[in-house]
Amino acid sequence: MELRPSALIKANADSLRQTVRVIAGTAAAFAAYKTLGLHEGYWAVFTVLIVMQASIGGTLGAATDRLLGTLLGAVLGGIGAALGRTDTLELGVVLVTVTGIAALVASLRPRLRIAPVTAAIMLLSAPPGSSVEIFVRDRIIEIGLGGMIGVLAAMLILPARSHGVVIARTLAVLSHIERMLRAQADALTTGLALPSSPEHAALRHALAAVELAMKDADRERASRLADHGIPAAVPRTLWRIRNDLVLSGRALDEPLPPAAMTALAKPSAAMLTAHAALATRCSEALRTRGKVDRGDVEACYRMFGTALDLFRRSEAAATLDFDASGRVFGLAFAAGRLHRDLLDLAGRVDEIAPTKVLAAEQS
Repeated sequence: MELRPSALIKANADSLRQTVRVIAGTAAAFAAYKTLGLHEGYWAVFTVLIVMQASIGGTLGAATDRLLGTLLGAVLGGIGAALGRTDTLELGVVLVTVTGIAALVASLRPRLRIAPVTAAIMLLSAPPGSSVEIFVRDRIIEIGLGGMIGVLAAMLILPARSHGVVIARTLAVLSHIERMLRAQADALTTGLALPSSPEHAALRHALAAVELAMKDADRERASRLADHGIPAAVPRTLWRIRNDLVLSGRALDEPLPPAAMTALAKPSAAMLTAHAALATRCSEALRTRGKVDRGDVEACYRMFGTALDLFRRSEAAATLDFDASGRVFGLAFAAGRLHRDLLDLAGRVDEIAPTKVLAAEQS
């Protein structure tokens, strides 16, 4: 189906805003270095292109890392240039030594990973006979200028706070969780083995993206640029839910024994479906900054617990072999953890809602 231009713009709004920020930052860096008469001011432009991220916190972090790595690389490259190089062999030895030292430091401190590149560029691009001190100083000024312009562009031009990025990425995680829960419920309803799915790998990538966005949000708060108000427990709780889904998925890799299916399939599927609906309501609450409606999660979980207790005391449970018994009670164990962790997530989502909203709903 062909999308209208307005629909395309809305669907790609974040990408378009980032494009505008990068264009504005690049133009500002170019104008600044031409105005200031910097001989190699293109370093400022390169820096803007490198540090501009999807949020203010991400840009600030990238700019800081770039500046720290540049300082180290510039110092090492300047020292190498000061040693002098009369032939290719000497230059090669100095280059290997300088970049090796920078690479060692960068391996110990990943934030300084740009240092080896900067050291090599500094050493190889230093004009013969030029003042090493001035050359190093100018590069630091140019890269610092580019980093400052990048941060200002992120702050002033269609600013994207890390709070919004964390929420958007959390919504993506919850979407994966909801689909996985419904797939497990369908497997119980149909009596078939849970089919293999790419959702687990996608969920891991989505969770890593949430953690990265939280780091950017924390950097914004530490820099007093914004207070995101998202509990630090949110990524941890999401990871626990992912682990719960792995456990329940393993229990359903094969169909449960017929006796267990008869006793547990319907209440188990209802319980998983209710938790999938809770994940959806958590998403809705995040979008609207409201309180999470728990719905019938508790009732469905109690029904599952009652059915499980009856099955445990039945003769059919006593006839299960070790593997079948492990899968049945493994599913029960995973269900208990999943119930606890999803309710904990709902509580964390409630904390994000404005205080006045919670007060109005509780009155």
